[in-house]
Amino acid sequence: MMTTTETQMIVKNGDVIRAYDFKPMVGRPDCYVEGKVIDIGLLKCGYDAYLIEVTYDSWMFADGSKIQGRVSKEVFVPIEVDFNDYPGRVMNLSRI
Repeated sequence: MMTTTETQMIVKNGDVIRAYDFKPMVGRPDCYVEGKVIDIGLLKCGYDAYLIEVTYDSWMFADGSKIQGRVSKEVFVPIEVDFNDYPGRVMNLSRI
């Protein structure tokens, strides 16, 4: 399956995407996951999403040590959100 969002980003199964948990801001570390897309569309989460197998998790503790809690897990990434969506929230790293 393939999808195109409002920004014309094309994502297909097998692509690697980066999805931000929060909008990047100066003075705050970026928080995101990267992973391989394994399904796209109206999924069991109840909304249009990418299902990814996480290969990298940027989450950190306040002291700067890494948490890799989502690595190797499957997570849903909403294709669109109604609140606080912004260009670049989801990036297709396979097509940069």
